[in-house]
Amino acid sequence: MLAGNNNQPPSSMLAPDSDGALTDIGWNGYLSAAQSIAAEVMAGSNKSNFMSCDPSSDTSCLTNTVKSFGRKAFRRPLTDAEVTSFMRLNSLTPTGQPLEVAEAILYAFLASPSFILLPELAQDKDSNGNLKLNSYEVATRLSYLLWGTVPDATLNTAADAGQLTTAAQIATQAQRMLKSDKAKAVVTNFLHYYAGIDAGSHWVNNTTHDTTQYPTFTDASYAPAIAEMDAFFQDVVLGGGMFKDLFLGSNGFVTKDTAAVYGLDPSSYGTALTKVQLDGTRRPGFLTRIGFLSTFSKFDVTSPILRGAFISGRVLGVNPGTPDPAFTKTPIPPGNYTTMRQAIDALTANEPCHSCHGVNINPSGYVLEHYNSVGMWQDLDPWGGTIDGTADVRFSPTDTKTITDPLGMMTEIAGLPEAKHHYAEQWVAFATGRVPNPNDTCTVDQLTTSMAQTSYPLVSVFADYTQADSFRLRTVSN
Repeated sequence: MLAGNNNQPPSSMLAPDSDGALTDIGWNGYLSAAQSIAAEVMAGSNKSNFMSCDPSSDTSCLTNTVKSFGRKAFRRPLTDAEVTSFMRLNSLTPTGQPLEVAEAILYAFLASPSFILLPELAQDKDSNGNLKLNSYEVATRLSYLLWGTVPDATLNTAADAGQLTTAAQIATQAQRMLKSDKAKAVVTNFLHYYAGIDAGSHWVNNTTHDTTQYPTFTDASYAPAIAEMDAFFQDVVLGGGMFKDLFLGSNGFVTKDTAAVYGLDPSSYGTALTKVQLDGTRRPGFLTRIGFLSTFSKFDVTSPILRGAFISGRVLGVNPGTPDPAFTKTPIPPGNYTTMRQAIDALTANEPCHSCHGVNINPSGYVLEHYNSVGMWQDLDPWGGTIDGTADVRFSPTDTKTITDPLGMMTEIAGLPEAKHHYAEQWVAFATGRVPNPNDTCTVDQLTTSMAQTSYPLVSVFADYTQADSFRLRTVSN
């Protein structure tokens, strides 16, 4: 597992990530980055974060630095053999100057697999033959999952004392960590994964729109629109909100570049996000925020298909079906349409499209047709017709309801066990870095059961995941 954000491993900045062997290009990229960073650190103000002594006058400085920095870089104490290996750089011929040797040591740390990777090598087994992670490995898992960075002093102290071996000990640390501002990162990263707006997501469609047709949405609007999504999720998850608040919460976070889309006066806001209360009947939850709506639309028109496919597939877990490649570029048939809904109905009226679009995809997208391409509320379609937001939405294979407005759809989703299950499933997939699979079913079911409790705070999903056996155990490979 690479040391970094679950969504964007640092290696992806050097060469495309893959499951195969590291390429020469990728490895040379690591070495070049390590060399540049080491030189910058030793020449700049961050040198004290690497070494706090002067190797020119203190004979024990390099050894102490190897041990102290190594503890942070490898997330565990170095072995005597590792200390000796690093210190060999101080005895090479020709002999380097002390600061040159220190830079070489830093370079060696940054290029070490024990720094680049998050190895889990403990060999102790439980009564069932599963390998138990040691406290250092658990501390690393916790820190990179919840903070996206190395363990802090408190985690390191617990690891040094061997106090991260039980579920209760892990829970104590997870709950503490989720109260830190550092936890905003994991909430944001998971939002981007769950909402399909992370870089490279197959869901992402548009980030720009026709500013002539939609003057309230400028080229500067998209970034704060996504920042609002981040702030909304952080507010719900870290503020003690529950699952229903993701779909019914009316808190908005606007700037001068997004206010007008919500019908607010831009002159009352600046560039910083300002928390406001939006109309709860028109703006319930994140699916009615302009960050989502403008992403899941076209440059100059709405896209009921994109919006509906996302809600069915990602939120409800209802398989919308696999589109036939032969029909994905089919143009809208000629006709005198006065609404986008009429055009999409005509486009998907026949097989092989209708059986999926007519039942699973289009209906939830039609409910959101009251939001135009950039997310502003509309009662009249730009093509001249009155918006019809009523549709028979399939919430599960056995549950289809007639929905007349966005609030009605969000209310249904907020209370739907399948939506909670799929949220838990997506969180486990995100946390483990793998696609949903039967091996994680038990963990997902446990989280879903907890989420069914009326007052269960959503932040507990993050903490309770760390209580799964799979979080502190590894199965022995055959």
